[in-house]
Amino acid sequence: MDNDYLNMEGLLPGYLSGELSGQERALVDQWRLESRDHENLYTEYRKAWETLPVCQIMEQFNSFEALRKVRKRLSAHAAITWKSQIQRVAAIFAIPLLIYSGYVTFKNSTTAKHQEGKPLLQTVDSRQGMVTNFELADGTKVWLNSGSSLQFPRSFAEDLRNVKLSGEAFFEVAKDEKKPFRVEAGGLQIDVLGTSFNVTNYAGDKQAEVVLVEGEVNLFTMQGNVKQEFGTLSPGQRAIYREDTRKVISEGVETDKYTAWREGNLIFRNDNMEEVIKRLSRWFNVEIIVKDPDIKNYGYKASFRNETLTQVLNLLKLSAPIDYQITGNTLMKNGEYTKQKVYLMKRE
Repeated sequence: MDNDYLNMEGLLPGYLSGELSGQERALVDQWRLESRDHENLYTEYRKAWETLPVCQIMEQFNSFEALRKVRKRLSAHAAITWKSQIQRVAAIFAIPLLIYSGYVTFKNSTTAKHQEGKPLLQTVDSRQGMVTNFELADGTKVWLNSGSSLQFPRSFAEDLRNVKLSGEAFFEVAKDEKKPFRVEAGGLQIDVLGTSFNVTNYAGDKQAEVVLVEGEVNLFTMQGNVKQEFGTLSPGQRAIYREDTRKVISEGVETDKYTAWREGNLIFRNDNMEEVIKRLSRWFNVEIIVKDPDIKNYGYKASFRNETLTQVLNLLKLSAPIDYQITGNTLMKNGEYTKQKVYLMKRE
């Protein structure tokens, strides 16, 4: 085996975390485009990387250091196939993930004895550009989208299962008629018994959205002790709550467009460019700057799966008279990197 993969693997942690320079990111993009095998390897590596945010809850797992150790182990066995290397990466990360599952189960069984009605809260954060999947104590399954976080008690109360969301999440709620499941998404609150639905509430959007796939959800908001009911949603409906007007509007939608992100897909169906830009910015953890306001009025229709940022931008150029420029990120004094910037402008 040549050193091509080993050299590229050294760049992948920075690529996935958004810390590579523009030139280094372009090298990884080019490598992914060279063959289907390369793209498959990248996909498997990304899946392993996606387990890291959950492991970090234990505060005993350094994701970058772990990846560097993995690279050293792989480099020492250059004779094995690329596929075998990726399988080793996945296996190494599976161990702390299993430990985390046992850790949560243990804490849930003991917290009730010591907290006496004051459950200890914990938060799961999903890295930028990643999707994090985990299960709550009651069996409810949660998918957290890029840059999102969910706060929940390690042990639910006897009468209510309450969680707080910032960002976007998909829930498959375990049914319990005696204990409703409640999601607080900014000013909007969603009550369910057992169903599956998508909730979006990113900071700065000043609105919350709910897309119902199965079952039924009840929407309401609280102002002090006053409860304002908005009614229920039926499967295939999307509700948008505006913080400024404190009103909800609903419409029928194709739900797969709003839930495909769980599988690493992005779907646009006649979305205006402003919405496309917002979603791409979160997905790739970049800052997209529109230099010509007219661009925001363009419509867009496409589906993406595992495409690089460059590939997506090139497809944008085919669908609208636009061009783009990417600038690299820089290291700040605090040791963190600035986001890469993408400038969109009209094509002359």
